[in-house]
Amino acid sequence: MSLIPINVHASWEAFLADPWVNRYLEEAEERLGDAINPRKENILRFLTTDLNTRKVVLLGQDPYPQQGVATGRAFEVGGLKSWHQPFRQVSLKNMLRLIYITYHPVAHYKSIPTFGRVLMEMDAGSFQILPPDRLFASWEEQGVLLLNTWLSVEVSRPGSHGALWQPFSERLLTYISVQRPDLCWFLWGKNAQENKPFIKNGRFYECRHPMMCSESYADDFLKSTCLKETMSIIDWKGK
Repeated sequence: MSLIPINVHASWEAFLADPWVNRYLEEAEERLGDAINPRKENILRFLTTDLNTRKVVLLGQDPYPQQGVATGRAFEVGGLKSWHQPFRQVSLKNMLRLIYITYHPVAHYKSIPTFGRVLMEMDAGSFQILPPDRLFASWEEQGVLLLNTWLSVEVSRPGSHGALWQPFSERLLTYISVQRPDLCWFLWGKNAQENKPFIKNGRFYECRHPMMCSESYADDFLKSTCLKETMSIIDWKGK
C-alpha cells in the first residue's frame, strides 16, 4: 500500500495490523486524487516516528491547501528556510510569537511583540531559534508528534478531505492515547477540541487556533501556557 511509508516504525505495527485500519487505508487511497497536499508518501509521515518516545501531541486540523506547502508535519511550511523569507501562514507566525514570550515573558498581553518585532530581536541576537526548515524536525526528534486530524486536502480546498479521514483519525487518536496515557495534548482550535472525546487519556492544553489572536479572547492562543509548562521536556527553540 503506497500510503504507508517504507520506513514505518515498529511501534505502530499493532495499529497497522488492525484489519479495519488496513481496509480503511486501502479505500482511502482509492478515493484520493492526484491534486492533493501533502504528497501521498508524506500523508502518513507520523508512522515513521517512535510512538514510545513521544511526549507531546500537537494536533492540527488539515494540511495547508496551497500547492506544495504541506509536508506531513502539522503546521510546518514546506520550502521555508528562513524566518525572514516571506510566507503567508499566520498560524506559524503566531507560533513564533508564543515561543518568544515563553522564553522572554511579557508583563501583559499588549506587550507581546509582533512577528516583525520578533524578527528584529532575532537580528539583534537577543532571541535565538532554529530556522523553520530545521525547527519542526528538532521538535519531532525531541518527542513531539506533529499530527493533523485530517491527513490530506485537495489543493485550494481547505477541509475537503475531512469526511474521508475523520473515522480513521478517531480510531488513531484512541489508539495513541490508550498506548500512551501520559502524553500532553495541544488542542488548538475548535476542530482539535471536537476530537477530545476520542482521546482517552492525557494532559490537555486547549486554546483558540493560532490563526487568529485577540486580547478579547479568554482562551486566546497567545495566552496559552502549553509551551511554558512543557519547556522542561521540549526545547521549543530547537536544538
